Amino acid sequence: MNDKMICSEGQKKQYRTKCKDLIIAYIESHSNERFSAADIADYISENGISTNITTIYRNLDKLTAEGKLIKTKNPGNDCCFYQYAGEDNRCDGHLHMQCKVCGKVIHLNDKYMAEVYHYLKNETGFKLDFRTSILVGICKNCRILPINIK
Repeated sequence: MNDKMICSEGQKKQYRTKCKDLIIAYIESHSNERFSAADIADYISENGISTNITTIYRNLDKLTAEGKLIKTKNPGNDCCFYQYAGEDNRCDGHLHMQCKVCGKVIHLNDKYMAEVYHYLKNETGFKLDFRTSILVGICKNCRILPINIK
């Protein structure tokens, strides 16, 4: 069997390429951050591999369809960002906070999420999509940096 082809009984053949391996490596090493296709393209280029941005988007779309990534659009400019959802799609029931300085994503998965969900639904009639929720601010580590960002 070709070492770039992985398949089990009843499944379609899945091809593993150096590019796909680098995409997965990037996602795994940035699992607590949101990232763009351009971030991945830079990473792949830094690793000496030439690839087309369409290839990156195709892989990101497949991972999104599999539920391993969450894709969101920035409402201001329609840029797409991705976030690792994990193998168990752990982002279904909680809000997220993202630091606008370092990009770190914090998962707010504590007992108050159910209260927030029910409050929004019952008091405002708004059903929140937790998977794409994001509160933007500055994390504790970036607030103590010498540059005073407000």
